[in-house]
Amino acid sequence: MKIIRTRCLLLPVIGLLLGLFTTCATAQAQPGGMDDFHDKLMLLGTGPEGGSFGPIGNTFCEAINAARSTSHVRCVPVLSAGSVFNVYAVANGSLQLGMGQEALLGTAYGSSEVKGGAQLRTVAVMHNSPIAVIVRKASGITELKHIRRGVVNIGNQGAGYHANALAVLKAMNLQESDFAGVTFLQPLAFVQAFCDGKVDVIFNNLVHPSAQYRQLRACGGEFLDIPPDIMKQMVQENTWLRPMTVPAATYDADQKEVKTLGLRNVLFTHAGIDEEAIFRVATLLASQHKKLQASQSNLSSMVLLEEDDVSRLAAPLHPGSLRALRRGVP
Repeated sequence: MKIIRTRCLLLPVIGLLLGLFTTCATAQAQPGGMDDFHDKLMLLGTGPEGGSFGPIGNTFCEAINAARSTSHVRCVPVLSAGSVFNVYAVANGSLQLGMGQEALLGTAYGSSEVKGGAQLRTVAVMHNSPIAVIVRKASGITELKHIRRGVVNIGNQGAGYHANALAVLKAMNLQESDFAGVTFLQPLAFVQAFCDGKVDVIFNNLVHPSAQYRQLRACGGEFLDIPPDIMKQMVQENTWLRPMTVPAATYDADQKEVKTLGLRNVLFTHAGIDEEAIFRVATLLASQHKKLQASQSNLSSMVLLEEDDVSRLAAPLHPGSLRALRRGVP
């Protein structure tokens, strides 16, 4: 069996960014005034090139930076390996903000093995992401139980969709050695490999409709259902997963309804980040909610947190976000 791995993306020039911007941010402070708070520079961990987190992170930072003359908060989006990487980077203080799957955030928050995991805090809910299993028609694979026949891409380590792929395989009691081949390609690479016939099965979890999924459909891709028994097993392992459905004809007239599981993606931070800084970030995003929804399809299902949601979050709401929630949309 041939296994192809790609190296995870590393956070570029974090030290340089911190050195360059922290001085500027500090210089804006007015000692003793409303703007005398820490963490005016926010490095936001997004995802790998070609994924959905990159564009979302850029949009969030643009919204935050548009008000920096009054908020005194600056946001810098940083490409990363994805959800898992972001969780660890925020937990250890390398990033001030991160984007990721709520399930992974909850797992890290409740784990004694993740240093700083108990300090992770939710800032905002971004959107829902159904797990997608996509196969090439030419592979002859028509059901999830048949994917062992093909070459499967489970994504780059550090990405949320990689963790989802492993969760599906665990529920099916499958190992990497059970497949004809396994690859660990990132989004841009696995789309090309799929269309070239080098990969038969892809796991991902983008918002529908997705330009990437549309491209995969054009290359002969079909969505597979996750069977009820596999769903049940996965939910037992991860209580933040929930049943989701992709409506028929979302992409074309031939596409059937897809039954799967999904999860919420969230914006998160560290408990040690200044309450005032997070309050301003959360307030800015809430005030731009409708504009953000309309800005791109990835954010079309973005929701505003309500009081009833707070107790059900995988990681507690940061005090700054809680204050913004109780204040209401300005």
